[in-house]
Amino acid sequence: MAEKETGPIGSSSSETANRKILDLVDDAKVKRIPFFVRKHALSKTFEKIEHEHPELYAAAAQEGPLPDEARSQLSDIVNAIFDQKLKKHSL
Repeated sequence: MAEKETGPIGSSSSETANRKILDLVDDAKVKRIPFFVRKHALSKTFEKIEHEHPELYAAAAQEGPLPDEARSQLSDIVNAIFDQKLKKHSL
């Protein structure tokens, strides 16, 4: 398992995993989140994935590219979360 890092994207999570997960989200969706809450929204999304899908988060935290199956599953999960949040806040 990858070493825990503290970084600008995520509070107590792996920066490597967070960056890989963020790469799965369309930039247009991220930019629709107001800049003053964007960091909080992203970190809470990463924490949610880490707690609800620890096996996928651990796969993302490993060095190297994501396996195709994990990439597909994480993409579906993170995009569903973002769609739900954007719809909830009418963004």
